[in-house]
Amino acid sequence: MTNSLGDQWLSCVRVTARMNQAVERALSERHNLCVSAYEVMDVMWHERGWIRSGELSSRSSRSQPQVSRLLTQMADAGYAARKPSPGDGRGSLVQLTPSGRALFREASATVEDVLADLTAENADAGALMRSAVPQAG
Repeated sequence: MTNSLGDQWLSCVRVTARMNQAVERALSERHNLCVSAYEVMDVMWHERGWIRSGELSSRSSRSQPQVSRLLTQMADAGYAARKPSPGDGRGSLVQLTPSGRALFREASATVEDVLADLTAENADAGALMRSAVPQAG
């Protein structure tokens, strides 16, 4: 059996899918969030202030229409605040509300717990996570 780039890629796809499914399930059950909303909240969390809604799409892996739908849901739930963007009648600025920041903090702890369990149980998941992002140090 060869260990071609295609084989390596499929292994990454499969491990990542298992990780995403576990995180999605935990976020849904514990926080009523999806991975997409969590990712968008992560961008807003790190911004720590107002950010153009269009910037969320370019700084995440989500499309502009998906980000718009998620922002509407988050604003309706009280997790994000929205205001018109100065000088741009169609655009808006968004940020996490205090309740959105609290939810994201709780959800982040859940994500860390799920991923810690997965990487401890699955050597491939652990190797993928270690190789994906340099460790802080």
